[in-house]
Parts: sequence; structure tokens; C-alpha cells
Amino acid sequence: MGQWWIYENWTAELGGKAIVHSERCSFCNYGKGIHPNASDCNGRWLGPFPSRESAFAKANQLGRARVDYCSRCCNQP
Repeated sequence: MGQWWIYENWTAELGGKAIVHSERCSFCNYGKGIHPNASDCNGRWLGPFPSRESAFAKANQLGRARVDYCSRCCNQP
């Protein structure tokens, strides 16, 4: 149920991070984020993905130092 998105941020942490979010997460907002008109100089939204697992698998392929689920909208598997 629902779609899943990745926010890939290459400036927030050393080595960057990729965080998986539910489409309804207030941080995600269906891939628009909390700043829908922001530039992509710090990061980008990727998706949608049909499942949490497929989003996490793609996040792992991005080569970021930290790959995780959003602590607000996702329960750890």
C-alpha cells in the first residue's frame, strides 16, 4: 500500500545519505518534499517505488554512506 520515495542527500552527512519515505510522510509529500521549489544542489527525490523493499534496494545502490528508513514514517522491518 502506497508508494515509496528516496531522498538522496549528498551534503547533509559525510558520504551522503539516502532515506526511504512513505509517500504520505510530511517530509516526502509525494516526492515534493517540504520545500517543493528548492533546487537540487543538496539532494533529490527518487521514485516512486511500488514497495518499501524496492526503494531500499535502490537506495543501497546509490553509494551513500548511510542508507536508512525515515524514523517518522517507517517502522524498521
